[in-house]
Amino acid sequence: MNYKSFNFKRGSEYSRDDIHFLYFGKPYPKVGTGNWTTGYVQPKGSNDLIIFMNIGVPGRTGHDFDNKFDPDTNTIVWYGKPKAHSGQPTFQKLFSRELKPHFFARWDSENIKFLYLGTRSIINYQDRVQTKKGYAIKSIVSCNDAKEILNYAIPEIGNQPEHINDKQIFDTTNSNQIDDKVSPSFLLEKHLESYIEKFWNDTVFGKEYEIYENGRQYSTETGPLDLLAQRKDKKEFLILELKRDKASDVAVAQTLRYMGYIKKTLATNNEMVRGCIIGTKEDKNLVNAISMVPNIDFYRYNLSFSLNKIDF
Repeated sequence: MNYKSFNFKRGSEYSRDDIHFLYFGKPYPKVGTGNWTTGYVQPKGSNDLIIFMNIGVPGRTGHDFDNKFDPDTNTIVWYGKPKAHSGQPTFQKLFSRELKPHFFARWDSENIKFLYLGTRSIINYQDRVQTKKGYAIKSIVSCNDAKEILNYAIPEIGNQPEHINDKQIFDTTNSNQIDDKVSPSFLLEKHLESYIEKFWNDTVFGKEYEIYENGRQYSTETGPLDLLAQRKDKKEFLILELKRDKASDVAVAQTLRYMGYIKKTLATNNEMVRGCIIGTKEDKNLVNAISMVPNIDFYRYNLSFSLNKIDF
């Protein structure tokens, strides 16, 4: 059986509607919602378990569990639904890895968006733990990069970009300095997204395009796209799909979905719609796929910083 599955982006935000749309092509219904308004749900036809966690606040259904993140151990404490226990089919499949858990968290119950933490490993669990709503299963979830996801900041990589060309978005190398290069990629796509937005005018796009209103994490029916820009003459939309490292042909399909949505909803006066995939490198599948799609381009980014010796 072919199961549906999606590559959610760690550090990006998704509403329940966004996630439901990815699986079923429509928002979740306002009546007869089933498990979509509860703490976790397995979308029909998938082997994914979508886990919605409220951390430090009660959920909208009134359930208040002591979910929390421990920065000292890089773990998350996650409670199941009231009366949930390890003998239930959902947890049996979860522990046997028949189900793939996707953890989404929020710290404000008024916010409809949840931050995607990724697919995580459950280290251990305990049945019949007393909560404010009765007994439930308590799980300890490994989340090694949670600090970076929850408290991310743009890396301090030198100053503003000094050299830009048509093959690379950023290259901050200065040949007159002694280089001590760091990892040539961002920790999260969210970091790359922030960096490009902050230094937009210094990119190859800044001269002709401007970021569209609310264009960062622009909401679409297939999930939020990374960056949406519009040419300054209003005749073209540009969609940026960001990959912190190697980009594959999966990104082409993802970009085409976003392009189709923008064409249908915003490009109503025959504006052009282009796509751009950004990463540190590309695989062969991407090269083959993108060669057949003339309105999608690929750009590499390169980052480095330099150390200057100071003589006193």
